[in-house]
Amino acid sequence: MNKVLILLLSVLLSGCTTLASMPPKVSEIAYSAMTKMPEPANGKIVLAVYQFGDLTGQQKPNDNFGEMSKAVTQGSSNLLIKALKDVGDGKWFRVAERESLQSLLQERKLIRTTRQMTQGDKAKPLGPMLYAGAYLTGGIVGYDSNTLSGGYGHRILGIGYSAQYRQDTVTVMLRLINVVSGEVELTVMTEKTILSVGAGKDKFKYLDLDTKLLEVEFGAAMNEPVTYAVRKTIEGAVVELVNAGQKKGLWKFKAPEWKDPGVKVIEKVEEVDEVLEELIESDNEIRETVKESQSKTYAQHHEEKLAEQEIPKEVFTQKLLDELECGVNPHKLECLEKVTNETSNTSAHTPHTDR
Repeated sequence: MNKVLILLLSVLLSGCTTLASMPPKVSEIAYSAMTKMPEPANGKIVLAVYQFGDLTGQQKPNDNFGEMSKAVTQGSSNLLIKALKDVGDGKWFRVAERESLQSLLQERKLIRTTRQMTQGDKAKPLGPMLYAGAYLTGGIVGYDSNTLSGGYGHRILGIGYSAQYRQDTVTVMLRLINVVSGEVELTVMTEKTILSVGAGKDKFKYLDLDTKLLEVEFGAAMNEPVTYAVRKTIEGAVVELVNAGQKKGLWKFKAPEWKDPGVKVIEKVEEVDEVLEELIESDNEIRETVKESQSKTYAQHHEEKLAEQEIPKEVFTQKLLDELECGVNPHKLECLEKVTNETSNTSAHTPHTDR
């Protein structure tokens, strides 16, 4: 019995040591819709973040004793700033620093003092700070624990299994405020559930003719990280903020570029000139061909054919006059004889077939 317990403890401790020695992980974007946002039409928008924190005032839930830790992270403003910098592959917002504004002003004052001490009147002044036309505020407004809970278990022949689950809900609210007028332009609220699951197995059995008793239990629990859920909720709120601003007309999405797959895309100016020259040359050739064909008379056309067949000009002229005369008086004797001769010649060259 002691050997079995020692073996189980060694396995558990070795597993804990392996998990504790794992290297830190760099978290990626939790809400995949952030990477699919289209680009803004008029460039990046300058925003500032003020007073975005935990507004729930709740402590971490515990069924056994009171917790001193807060239920949600106290660094939610940092998560919001990162979400604003990541949305749309970083092409949407320029975030002005307001989280540590006092430290920033103190550092700028230190720079001005140092320059005056070292350079005197020739010291260059600092440039103006980046200001925003609108700012974001809000926070985590709700954390509801045990919104849904339940379990399941069974036991047969001394072997049992049980499972329990619990669901919490976190809610985030964002407000976009116009600096000039003080009007609240947009309000967005998102929420997400946090799921916790615990499962266990146990075995109860008598050994050696009821003289010894063996009882083994094993269990595991899986809790979704609260910070991960808060980060995903904030990222979802940022995506909804961008879509709501586009619907209201505060900004516009950049129209996607359309390219016809059947048309060759010309990238260089030299290629454009070459294409234009080819079109002009082909157009001139077509115009000259049409002009020549329209300017030719019937006699010129026959004269060209005569030149190709190497027939004397006198014979061609007489042939042309005969054709014209037969065209005017087809019942003339010479014309009828000519038609008869042509018909007989054609019949002579036509092969006969047996019926």
